[in-house]
Amino acid sequence: MPTGFDNSYLTSLFGGSPTAVDLSSLYQGTSGGGTGASTATKYAPTAPWAPTAKASPVNNKVLTTAAVNRALNGAKLVDENSAQLDLKGASADYKKLFALYQSLGTLSGLASQINAKSLTTGEKDRIKTAFSRGLAEIKTYTESIGLDKIRLTEGQVLDSAKTTVGASKAASTYVTPPLVSGAVDNPVDGFAGDVRFNIKITRAGTDHTVAIDLAGLGATPRTLGNVVTFINDKLTAEGVGSRFATQRIPGVDRTVLVRGKPVKVGTTPDAWALKINLDSGDKVAFTPADTEPAIYLAQSVGNPDPDKNPKTADGVVGRQLLKFQADSTRFPSPPQPSGEANWVDGRVWAKDLDKASGAVHATQAGPDGSVYVLTDVTNQIDGQTIKGTQDVALQKYDSAGKLVFSRTLGAASTASGLALAVGPDGQIAVAGKVTGVLSGAIDGGTNSGPTGADKANSDSFVTVYSPQGEEQWTIRRGARANDEATQLAFGSDGAVYVAGRSQSALPGQTALGGWDSYVEGFKTDPAGKPQTLFTQTVGTAGQDHPGGLVVDGSNLILANVEDGRAVLRRFDISTAGALTDTRDLGDLQGGDIAGLALNGGRLVIAGSTSNAALSAGAITSAANGGTDGFVAELRTDLTPDGADALAYYGGSGDDKITGLSVSGGKVYVAGQAGADLPGQPAVGTKDGFVAALDVASGAVGWSRRFSGRDGYATPTAFSVGETGASVLDRLGLPQGQVGTAGSNQLSAISSVRAGDQFVIRNGTDHTRHTITIEVGDSLDNIATKLRRAAGYQADVKIVTTDGVRRLQINPATTRDSFELLAGPQGRDALSGLGLTEGLVRTTVLTKGKLLPADGKGQIYGLKLDEGLNLETASAQSHVAAQLAAAQGVIRQAYNDLKLAATPKSVIDAAKAASQPVSAYYANQIANYQQALARLGG
Repeated sequence: MPTGFDNSYLTSLFGGSPTAVDLSSLYQGTSGGGTGASTATKYAPTAPWAPTAKASPVNNKVLTTAAVNRALNGAKLVDENSAQLDLKGASADYKKLFALYQSLGTLSGLASQINAKSLTTGEKDRIKTAFSRGLAEIKTYTESIGLDKIRLTEGQVLDSAKTTVGASKAASTYVTPPLVSGAVDNPVDGFAGDVRFNIKITRAGTDHTVAIDLAGLGATPRTLGNVVTFINDKLTAEGVGSRFATQRIPGVDRTVLVRGKPVKVGTTPDAWALKINLDSGDKVAFTPADTEPAIYLAQSVGNPDPDKNPKTADGVVGRQLLKFQADSTRFPSPPQPSGEANWVDGRVWAKDLDKASGAVHATQAGPDGSVYVLTDVTNQIDGQTIKGTQDVALQKYDSAGKLVFSRTLGAASTASGLALAVGPDGQIAVAGKVTGVLSGAIDGGTNSGPTGADKANSDSFVTVYSPQGEEQWTIRRGARANDEATQLAFGSDGAVYVAGRSQSALPGQTALGGWDSYVEGFKTDPAGKPQTLFTQTVGTAGQDHPGGLVVDGSNLILANVEDGRAVLRRFDISTAGALTDTRDLGDLQGGDIAGLALNGGRLVIAGSTSNAALSAGAITSAANGGTDGFVAELRTDLTPDGADALAYYGGSGDDKITGLSVSGGKVYVAGQAGADLPGQPAVGTKDGFVAALDVASGAVGWSRRFSGRDGYATPTAFSVGETGASVLDRLGLPQGQVGTAGSNQLSAISSVRAGDQFVIRNGTDHTRHTITIEVGDSLDNIATKLRRAAGYQADVKIVTTDGVRRLQINPATTRDSFELLAGPQGRDALSGLGLTEGLVRTTVLTKGKLLPADGKGQIYGLKLDEGLNLETASAQSHVAAQLAAAQGVIRQAYNDLKLAATPKSVIDAAKAASQPVSAYYANQIANYQQALARLGG
């Protein structure tokens, strides 16, 4: 029969060990009536991961497969009875730890099945469901495990809990981009020419307007220091406290690659910027003396396939926001910054968006020269952690390109923002599609709601924000199949009108086949709750989708692609959205509609087509071959007349208009350039363009062709602000107020929504208290709720760091502890607030070891993230790493338990026997082990 052998005996013969101190040899034998031949005393039961634990699923593929199959069939993962102990009188802690370890192994095995070959969608969904159920079971078991000698938490072990999101206080400074490099007394190019603007300071309810005209400097050089002194003298004379200053931006090392290694070749010169020190109580705003239209354009940049192999994911595509000055007849655009990449005349600035930003679907210029950007995000953005795999972010930038605020929707699974509009009163509306839970969303139809009829299908949503970016209401409305909202428009009375598409019938409507287009109207009741005004489905039995939407008095006009044709439809919104007029412009021949707008009393539609003879009026500029952009001006009642005009724009290659905007009576378009454009030579491999068109004459006005990183630029969103450009751009100063305080509402500064929850559990009696986010809640509200829920166990306060107020939670005394737990799946507020799930306690250093200050057992955190899922390859890799790490924590807890159960004399003897030996003795030990292995069969 096989003979067990204690390796420590061989080691002791040679006075040491070839490896580091290892106490595992102390537990290889049996105690009392065991059958093993080892004479070593057993102080802890055999762990399921030990090589000798043959009956454990951890070491037996057949048992593992059986456990996974049981989990797929709905069986529980955690089974304490399956965790057998081979040491009489051993602590029940071992059985619980082993059961938890094995359940994590089963969950890991279950997760690995998602990559099996030839799985159907149904089979994958079954695995994902079993995984979610098993993870929830493990988390519940961990919460109630009740260990005697140690403690366990599903999250982390923390000294303090502090929200990562916070409410920003009013800024005390504003710093412009660099205006000059080298010496601070060098003349500033941006100060040249006619530079006039007003500074409005509001203090104690009194407005002070200070007019600045740099012509007042006379022959004095327009250096940064001289201009600062000039402005401050006027502020002093007005009796206000805010002041201008200079801000040094130190130079950085310049390096070149030499044989693949960076070598320093000098330092860039210092740069200098303007700095505004805002006096406490002052509200400071800038108003230019004159303005021009500003073009805001979002684009993707970077080569998507550098190695020209579509099978490799080697492309690094980024997102940019650009600002152009569309006219420079009254004042020049800013001078070209030194070393600015891909700069083109008329470009004011280019800003790289956050790396978490995906596609930018819409931009909209604000009345104060600012710009709103609607983008999809796949990770934390501006300090806000998203709940699911993709969320919607609304961001506002001032006219100088500084971020004013960010707002995330708070979708639990995935969402896309596809449309954006700004109302006449400054309200902001966004719309798109959402899958999974969206807490606090008003159910806008019997087929949709907070979770949707089918969690795998998308519903349309609309959210309206105040001018300060605080959510007013969100409605979710959809069909049983997929649907999405893609167009938005405000009415003069504040009503919101939406167009989108759906794969099945919307509430009260009949499906026409394929994707159908729809229009809807919403308006709030006296209580502020949105009500559906009407829903109309239009289209054909083929594939249809909206391309533009405008409100013209009491009429709603939709530009629709219907089975490949450009069709205009007019609805009477005073009579429940009744369809009154239709006009077919012809077959787009593979093209698309890019937008719809009003220009005075005329309707403007733009897009791309291969049809050189659309039915949209007299052609004022002919098509040039391939795919061309087109712009048409028509009557708003859709009746053809002699003033209808159609202009094509493009070259001999394929050119596409992807954006339309009308401002100040001018029509602007943007898009993707082909091989050539009128008067615009190629810049890169794939260029974008922006142009002003006179449709009546077909003439092209101001236009630019531009490229991006690696010679690639793809415009994705575009808007024009009539007064967005000014001489302030040359100074790096924004229009409007600077240094405004951020919102205090949690729904504005984080991804949490009304109805989201988290739990605080008392560390003494383990009572649980649920904290629910309510409409309008702030950090102060949540702090109050936490104090009440925690009793005397937690010290909850608001702390301010770098001008940002955050929530901080600590144990009230060294004896106290508490646990923060996530809320229900899809409605968890903990992660949205940036709080970490886990147990918070204080520690003391005892004999070189960090121990809980309450004198109770050591605490181990499994560090299982909230929201683990198998939706993507990266998520699956994260799951595998998290589960393996959690099993490692349990092994550590086991090792600490058995170490505590081992007499000190035995440990000391093992340490003494664990001194390194020579290579000769190590080889001898190895030879003895091989011989014994042969003797043992």
